Amino acid sequence: MNGCLTVIPARLASTRFPRKILARLGGRTMIEWCWRSAVAARLGPVLVAADSREVAAEVRRFGGIVIMTPPSCPSGSDRVWLAAKSRREPVILNYQGDMPLLKPATLRATVKALNKSVDIATAVIALPPGARAQSPDVVKAVLAKDGRCLYFSRSSVPFFRDRSPLRRWEHLGLYAYRRESLRRFVSLPPSPLEQTERLEQLRALDAGMTMRAAVVRERPVSVDTPSDLRRAQTMLRRGHQ
Repeated sequence: MNGCLTVIPARLASTRFPRKILARLGGRTMIEWCWRSAVAARLGPVLVAADSREVAAEVRRFGGIVIMTPPSCPSGSDRVWLAAKSRREPVILNYQGDMPLLKPATLRATVKALNKSVDIATAVIALPPGARAQSPDVVKAVLAKDGRCLYFSRSSVPFFRDRSPLRRWEHLGLYAYRRESLRRFVSLPPSPLEQTERLEQLRALDAGMTMRAAVVRERPVSVDTPSDLRRAQTMLRRGHQ
């Protein structure tokens, strides 16, 4: 796809799992896995927005292009904008480096969802009943019939007062922005909803920006803890390609 720039924000000092982007998975670092997935999606150029020389050295080792950004960036979105603002691509894909085994088709579906009527596209998967639907660590998305994102929450939403055929959706941390939409988003102050739920996408909805979700089938492992990394290792042993 022409006109899309993929940026992978790579912060070394992550809160819950420090140095996770350099953790090894099947002989490669997490950041290399993410870079390979982004390149395989064939959406356009791929940059890694690094915050340290150690990360930059690793990216250069496997042949990636790295842009240095300050360690003090308040969010991954700010880091992506700093890396992308001097470029010209009209679409910017923020592929956070915590889903190392993500399939390229999921990246393509997210970008495809960015039609002319929306500012930001993202991705969701079906969320069946059970422990994940109740966990505050799993972000839920509430969608309109046309895929527009109405709300995101750590709570189990929507609430089913009676039996309902309505599906619940789990949000994946992928964002495709129009260039002007990303510029506007990072210029906005954090909103009360964002600060309450600790979900930065609520800043966009609070400001009246439109979001649309691609429904994908893949259930990737999001690596936030060492135990998540072990789950990803198990996926590799079971034949993930």
